[in-house]
Amino acid sequence: MTAGWVAASTRGSALVRRLVGDAGARELAGAETWSEAQGQLSGTFYGAEMPSNADRATARRAATTATIWQLRVLAGWMPVGASSLARLFAAPVEIANIEAHLASLSGADTSTPLSLGSMAVAWPSVVPATSPEQVRTALIHSAWGDPGGADPVTVGFGLRAAWARRLVRQVPDAAPWAKGGLALLIARELYAFDRDIAPLTGRELDRLVGNRWRQATSISDLARLMPESAGWALANIASPSELWQAEVGVARRVTADATALATAKRFTKGTVAATMALLLLDLRKVTAAIELAGRGHHRTEVFDAVA
Repeated sequence: MTAGWVAASTRGSALVRRLVGDAGARELAGAETWSEAQGQLSGTFYGAEMPSNADRATARRAATTATIWQLRVLAGWMPVGASSLARLFAAPVEIANIEAHLASLSGADTSTPLSLGSMAVAWPSVVPATSPEQVRTALIHSAWGDPGGADPVTVGFGLRAAWARRLVRQVPDAAPWAKGGLALLIARELYAFDRDIAPLTGRELDRLVGNRWRQATSISDLARLMPESAGWALANIASPSELWQAEVGVARRVTADATALATAKRFTKGTVAATMALLLLDLRKVTAAIELAGRGHHRTEVFDAVA
Protein backbone atom coordinates (compact mmCIF):
# COMPACT_ATOMS: atom_id res chain seq x y z
CA MET A 1 0.00 0.00 0.00
CA THR A 2 1.32 3.44 -0.94
CA ALA A 3 0.00 6.93 -0.36
CA GLY A 4 -0.75 7.20 -4.07
CA TRP A 5 -2.94 4.11 -4.15
CA VAL A 6 -4.68 5.18 -0.95
CA ALA A 7 -5.43 8.57 -2.49
CA ALA A 8 -6.60 7.08 -5.80
CA SER A 9 -8.72 4.47 -4.02
CA THR A 10 -10.35 7.14 -1.86
CA ARG A 11 -11.05 9.30 -4.91
CA GLY A 12 -12.40 6.22 -6.67
CA SER A 13 -14.79 5.47 -3.82
CA ALA A 14 -16.21 8.96 -4.15
CA LEU A 15 -16.60 8.43 -7.91
CA VAL A 16 -18.43 5.13 -7.45
CA ARG A 17 -21.01 6.94 -5.33
CA ARG A 18 -21.62 9.30 -8.27
CA LEU A 19 -22.25 6.59 -10.84
CA VAL A 20 -25.75 6.39 -12.29
CA GLY A 21 -25.99 2.69 -11.48
CA ASP A 22 -28.67 0.17 -12.43
CA ALA A 23 -31.56 2.06 -10.88
CA GLY A 24 -30.58 5.41 -12.35
CA ALA A 25 -29.96 3.99 -15.81
CA ARG A 26 -33.27 2.15 -15.71
CA GLU A 27 -35.03 5.38 -14.77
CA LEU A 28 -33.26 7.14 -17.64
CA ALA A 29 -34.32 4.42 -20.10
CA GLY A 30 -37.89 4.80 -18.90
CA ALA A 31 -38.08 8.57 -19.52
CA GLU A 32 -41.27 9.43 -21.38
CA THR A 33 -39.55 11.95 -23.65
CA TRP A 34 -36.01 12.71 -24.81
CA SER A 35 -36.32 16.10 -23.13
CA GLU A 36 -37.04 14.39 -19.81
CA ALA A 37 -34.01 12.15 -20.32
CA GLN A 38 -31.83 15.19 -20.97
CA GLY A 39 -32.96 16.65 -17.68
CA GLN A 40 -31.98 13.47 -15.86
CA LEU A 41 -28.57 13.40 -17.54
CA SER A 42 -27.90 17.03 -16.63
CA GLY A 43 -27.88 16.04 -12.97
CA THR A 44 -25.00 13.58 -13.48
CA PHE A 45 -21.34 14.08 -14.38
CA TYR A 46 -22.20 12.64 -17.82
CA GLY A 47 -24.24 15.73 -18.58
CA ALA A 48 -21.75 18.31 -17.32
CA GLU A 49 -20.65 19.29 -20.84
CA MET A 50 -23.76 18.17 -22.70
CA PRO A 51 -25.41 20.94 -24.77
CA SER A 52 -29.01 21.69 -23.83
CA ASN A 53 -30.15 20.81 -27.37
CA ALA A 54 -28.13 17.59 -27.56
CA ASP A 55 -29.46 14.73 -29.65
CA ARG A 56 -28.78 11.13 -28.72
CA ALA A 57 -25.48 10.92 -30.58
CA THR A 58 -24.25 14.09 -28.89
CA ALA A 59 -25.37 12.79 -25.50
CA ARG A 60 -23.50 9.51 -26.01
CA ARG A 61 -20.42 11.46 -27.02
CA ALA A 62 -20.68 13.74 -23.98
CA ALA A 63 -21.06 10.73 -21.68
CA THR A 64 -17.97 9.06 -23.15
CA THR A 65 -15.97 12.29 -22.94
CA ALA A 66 -16.97 12.61 -19.28
CA THR A 67 -15.77 9.06 -18.66
CA ILE A 68 -12.37 9.79 -20.20
CA TRP A 69 -12.13 12.89 -18.00
CA GLN A 70 -12.84 10.84 -14.86
CA LEU A 71 -10.10 8.40 -15.86
CA ARG A 72 -7.70 11.32 -16.25
CA VAL A 73 -8.65 12.63 -12.81
CA LEU A 74 -8.07 9.22 -11.22
CA ALA A 75 -4.72 8.96 -13.00
CA GLY A 76 -3.68 12.21 -11.36
CA TRP A 77 -4.13 10.66 -7.91
CA MET A 78 -2.12 7.53 -8.65
CA PRO A 79 1.52 6.96 -7.75
CA VAL A 80 4.04 8.48 -10.15
CA GLY A 81 4.41 6.27 -13.22
CA ALA A 82 1.16 4.37 -12.69
CA SER A 83 -1.02 6.29 -15.15
CA SER A 84 -0.77 3.42 -17.66
CA LEU A 85 -3.53 1.79 -15.60
CA ALA A 86 -5.93 4.58 -16.55
CA ARG A 87 -4.90 4.32 -20.20
CA LEU A 88 -5.70 0.62 -20.01
CA PHE A 89 -9.33 1.43 -19.15
CA ALA A 90 -9.54 4.11 -21.84
CA ALA A 91 -8.76 1.37 -24.39
CA PRO A 92 -12.35 0.88 -25.68
CA VAL A 93 -12.49 4.53 -26.73
CA GLU A 94 -9.11 4.34 -28.42
CA ILE A 95 -10.20 1.18 -30.25
CA ALA A 96 -13.33 2.98 -31.48
CA ASN A 97 -11.21 5.91 -32.68
CA ILE A 98 -8.82 3.61 -34.55
CA GLU A 99 -11.65 1.69 -36.19
CA ALA A 100 -13.28 4.97 -37.24
CA HIS A 101 -9.98 6.17 -38.70
CA LEU A 102 -9.65 2.97 -40.73
CA ALA A 103 -13.20 3.41 -41.97
CA SER A 104 -12.47 7.00 -43.00
CA LEU A 105 -9.46 5.80 -45.02
CA SER A 106 -11.94 3.71 -47.03
CA GLY A 107 -14.08 6.75 -47.69
CA ALA A 108 -16.68 6.25 -44.97
CA ASP A 109 -18.26 9.30 -43.38
CA THR A 110 -17.34 9.03 -39.71
CA SER A 111 -17.84 11.27 -36.71
CA THR A 112 -15.00 13.32 -35.24
CA PRO A 113 -12.82 11.08 -33.05
CA LEU A 114 -13.06 11.59 -29.33
CA SER A 115 -10.19 13.39 -27.64
CA LEU A 116 -8.12 11.07 -25.45
CA GLY A 117 -5.42 13.47 -24.30
CA SER A 118 -3.03 11.76 -21.92
CA MET A 119 -5.15 8.59 -22.01
CA ALA A 120 -3.99 7.76 -25.56
CA VAL A 121 -1.57 4.91 -26.26
CA ALA A 122 -1.19 4.86 -30.06
CA TRP A 123 -3.80 7.35 -31.20
CA PRO A 124 -1.42 10.31 -31.82
CA SER A 125 0.61 8.07 -34.14
CA VAL A 126 -2.49 6.68 -35.87
CA VAL A 127 -4.02 10.08 -36.69
CA PRO A 128 -1.50 10.99 -39.44
CA ALA A 129 -1.66 7.50 -41.00
CA THR A 130 -2.93 7.66 -44.57
CA SER A 131 -3.21 3.92 -45.22
CA PRO A 132 -4.22 0.81 -43.27
CA GLU A 133 -0.61 -0.37 -43.44
CA GLN A 134 0.54 2.82 -41.72
CA VAL A 135 -2.09 2.30 -39.02
CA ARG A 136 -0.74 -1.20 -38.44
CA THR A 137 2.81 0.13 -38.22
CA ALA A 138 1.77 2.70 -35.62
CA LEU A 139 0.15 -0.03 -33.54
CA ILE A 140 3.18 -2.31 -33.80
CA HIS A 141 5.33 0.41 -32.25
CA SER A 142 2.98 0.87 -29.28
CA ALA A 143 1.74 -1.11 -26.31
CA TRP A 144 -0.99 -2.52 -28.56
CA GLY A 145 1.47 -4.52 -30.63
CA ASP A 146 0.86 -6.07 -34.04
CA PRO A 147 -2.88 -6.69 -34.63
CA GLY A 148 -2.04 -9.39 -37.17
CA GLY A 149 -3.06 -7.54 -40.31
CA ALA A 150 -4.12 -4.19 -41.73
CA ASP A 151 -7.72 -4.80 -42.77
CA PRO A 152 -10.38 -3.36 -40.42
CA VAL A 153 -11.73 -6.73 -39.25
CA THR A 154 -8.30 -8.08 -38.34
CA VAL A 155 -7.28 -4.84 -36.65
CA GLY A 156 -10.50 -4.69 -34.62
CA PHE A 157 -10.19 -8.26 -33.41
CA GLY A 158 -6.46 -7.92 -32.80
CA LEU A 159 -6.91 -4.78 -30.70
CA ARG A 160 -9.52 -6.44 -28.51
CA ALA A 161 -7.29 -9.47 -28.00
CA ALA A 162 -4.42 -7.13 -27.14
CA TRP A 163 -6.62 -5.33 -24.61
CA ALA A 164 -7.25 -8.66 -22.89
CA ARG A 165 -3.51 -9.35 -22.86
CA ARG A 166 -2.78 -5.96 -21.32
CA LEU A 167 -5.49 -6.46 -18.68
CA VAL A 168 -4.15 -9.87 -17.67
CA ARG A 169 -0.60 -8.56 -17.38
CA GLN A 170 -1.35 -5.34 -15.54
CA VAL A 171 -4.32 -6.29 -13.36
CA PRO A 172 -4.29 -9.92 -12.15
CA ASP A 173 -7.70 -9.41 -10.51
CA ALA A 174 -9.12 -8.69 -13.97
CA ALA A 175 -7.79 -11.88 -15.60
CA PRO A 176 -11.12 -13.79 -15.41
CA TRP A 177 -12.93 -10.80 -16.91
CA ALA A 178 -10.43 -10.46 -19.75
CA LYS A 179 -10.37 -14.18 -20.51
CA GLY A 180 -14.15 -14.48 -20.36
CA GLY A 181 -14.38 -11.56 -22.75
CA LEU A 182 -11.92 -13.33 -25.05
CA ALA A 183 -14.06 -16.48 -25.05
CA LEU A 184 -17.03 -14.40 -26.15
CA LEU A 185 -14.91 -12.62 -28.77
CA ILE A 186 -13.65 -15.91 -30.23
CA ALA A 187 -17.15 -17.44 -30.26
CA ARG A 188 -18.56 -14.45 -32.07
CA GLU A 189 -15.76 -14.43 -34.64
CA LEU A 190 -15.91 -18.14 -35.40
CA TYR A 191 -19.60 -18.93 -35.12
CA ALA A 192 -21.54 -15.69 -35.59
CA PHE A 193 -19.35 -14.08 -38.27
CA ASP A 194 -17.82 -17.31 -39.64
CA ARG A 195 -14.41 -15.66 -39.96
CA ASP A 196 -10.92 -17.03 -39.51
CA ILE A 197 -8.66 -15.54 -36.85
CA ALA A 198 -5.36 -14.10 -38.08
CA PRO A 199 -2.46 -16.47 -37.30
CA LEU A 200 -0.54 -13.90 -35.26
CA THR A 201 -3.58 -13.10 -33.12
CA GLY A 202 -4.34 -16.81 -32.80
CA ARG A 203 -0.95 -17.38 -31.22
CA GLU A 204 -1.71 -14.53 -28.80
CA LEU A 205 -4.94 -16.29 -27.86
CA ASP A 206 -3.04 -19.54 -27.30
CA ARG A 207 -0.86 -17.81 -24.72
CA LEU A 208 -3.89 -16.40 -22.91
CA VAL A 209 -6.43 -19.23 -22.97
CA GLY A 210 -4.50 -22.25 -24.25
CA ASN A 211 -4.74 -23.74 -27.74
CA ARG A 212 -7.57 -26.26 -27.30
CA TRP A 213 -10.05 -23.67 -28.57
CA ARG A 214 -8.75 -24.54 -32.06
CA GLN A 215 -10.37 -27.99 -31.79
CA ALA A 216 -13.87 -26.62 -31.15
CA THR A 217 -16.62 -27.16 -33.69
CA SER A 218 -19.38 -25.40 -31.77
CA ILE A 219 -19.87 -22.84 -29.02
CA SER A 220 -20.53 -25.64 -26.52
CA ASP A 221 -17.26 -27.25 -27.56
CA LEU A 222 -15.47 -23.96 -27.15
CA ALA A 223 -16.75 -23.52 -23.60
CA ARG A 224 -15.68 -27.09 -22.71
CA LEU A 225 -12.22 -26.91 -24.28
CA MET A 226 -11.23 -23.58 -22.76
CA PRO A 227 -9.92 -23.25 -19.20
CA GLU A 228 -12.64 -22.46 -16.66
CA SER A 229 -11.17 -18.95 -16.29
CA ALA A 230 -12.39 -18.26 -19.84
CA GLY A 231 -15.09 -20.81 -20.60
CA TRP A 232 -17.39 -19.55 -17.84
CA ALA A 233 -18.54 -16.76 -20.18
CA LEU A 234 -20.08 -19.27 -22.59
CA ALA A 235 -21.82 -21.49 -20.02
CA ASN A 236 -25.27 -22.56 -21.27
CA ILE A 237 -24.76 -20.78 -24.62
CA ALA A 238 -25.59 -23.12 -27.50
CA SER A 239 -25.97 -20.96 -30.60
CA PRO A 240 -24.71 -17.69 -32.08
CA SER A 241 -28.15 -16.13 -31.54
CA GLU A 242 -27.61 -16.50 -27.77
CA LEU A 243 -24.24 -14.72 -27.65
CA TRP A 244 -25.91 -11.48 -26.61
CA GLN A 245 -26.88 -13.28 -23.40
CA ALA A 246 -23.21 -14.16 -22.87
CA GLU A 247 -22.30 -10.48 -23.28
CA VAL A 248 -24.83 -9.50 -20.64
CA GLY A 249 -23.55 -12.28 -18.40
CA VAL A 250 -19.96 -11.07 -18.70
CA ALA A 251 -21.02 -7.52 -17.85
CA ARG A 252 -22.90 -8.71 -14.79
CA ARG A 253 -20.02 -10.90 -13.56
CA VAL A 254 -17.56 -8.02 -13.96
CA THR A 255 -19.96 -5.68 -12.16
CA ALA A 256 -20.28 -8.05 -9.20
CA ASP A 257 -16.55 -8.77 -8.98
CA ALA A 258 -15.51 -5.14 -9.43
CA THR A 259 -18.04 -3.92 -6.88
CA ALA A 260 -16.66 -6.37 -4.31
CA LEU A 261 -13.08 -5.24 -5.04
CA ALA A 262 -13.90 -1.53 -5.07
CA THR A 263 -15.68 -1.68 -1.72
CA ALA A 264 -13.20 -3.95 0.10
CA LYS A 265 -11.19 -0.97 1.42
CA ARG A 266 -7.89 -2.52 0.34
CA PHE A 267 -6.49 0.74 -1.12
CA THR A 268 -4.49 -1.06 -3.80
CA LYS A 269 -3.96 -1.00 -7.55
CA GLY A 270 -6.66 -3.66 -7.84
CA THR A 271 -9.13 -1.41 -6.00
CA VAL A 272 -8.52 1.44 -8.42
CA ALA A 273 -8.74 -0.90 -11.41
CA ALA A 274 -12.10 -2.16 -10.13
CA THR A 275 -13.35 1.42 -9.85
CA MET A 276 -12.32 2.07 -13.45
CA ALA A 277 -14.08 -1.10 -14.58
CA LEU A 278 -17.26 0.09 -12.85
CA LEU A 279 -16.89 3.43 -14.60
CA LEU A 280 -16.82 1.70 -18.01
CA LEU A 281 -19.76 -0.51 -17.09
CA ASP A 282 -21.77 2.50 -15.95
CA LEU A 283 -21.07 4.21 -19.27
CA ARG A 284 -22.35 1.08 -21.03
CA LYS A 285 -25.61 1.26 -19.09
CA VAL A 286 -26.01 4.99 -19.61
CA THR A 287 -25.45 4.83 -23.37
CA ALA A 288 -27.96 1.96 -23.62
CA ALA A 289 -30.46 4.02 -21.65
CA ILE A 290 -29.87 7.04 -23.89
CA GLU A 291 -30.85 4.95 -26.90
CA LEU A 292 -34.06 3.72 -25.26
CA ALA A 293 -35.27 6.90 -23.52
CA GLY A 294 -38.45 8.40 -24.92
CA ARG A 295 -38.98 5.69 -27.54
CA GLY A 296 -42.33 4.32 -26.45
CA HIS A 297 -43.49 1.27 -24.53
CA HIS A 298 -41.41 -1.55 -23.02
CA ARG A 299 -38.28 0.58 -22.72
CA THR A 300 -37.36 -0.60 -19.23
CA GLU A 301 -38.02 -4.23 -20.14
CA VAL A 302 -35.59 -3.95 -23.04
CA PHE A 303 -33.06 -2.21 -20.79
CA ASP A 304 -33.31 -4.95 -18.16
CA ALA A 305 -32.62 -7.56 -20.86
CA VAL A 306 -29.58 -5.93 -22.43
CA ALA A 307 -27.94 -4.05 -19.54
